[in-house]
Amino acid sequence: MSNDIEIKIIDNSNEWINWIEESITKKKIKYYDYKHFNHIQEIGFGSFGKVYRANWKNSHSYLTLKSFFDFNIISKEIVNEVIK
Repeated sequence: MSNDIEIKIIDNSNEWINWIEESITKKKIKYYDYKHFNHIQEIGFGSFGKVYRANWKNSHSYLTLKSFFDFNIISKEIVNEVIK
């Protein structure tokens, strides 16, 4: 029975991952490569991952970066956060 639950979670997460990838392709959301950030400092963490503050390229403004422990499980929450 636990295998059935795990399969449902994986199948559902694929839908959310596909939504994220499609949104990036259609330029509905922007994707930035990690190499474009500097002065990265960890500022927090939680059950889903870590939160960092960083500069984008040579900007003096700080941005927030999120790093997730398991993207397959958190993908739905990412979509919900982007949609809000």
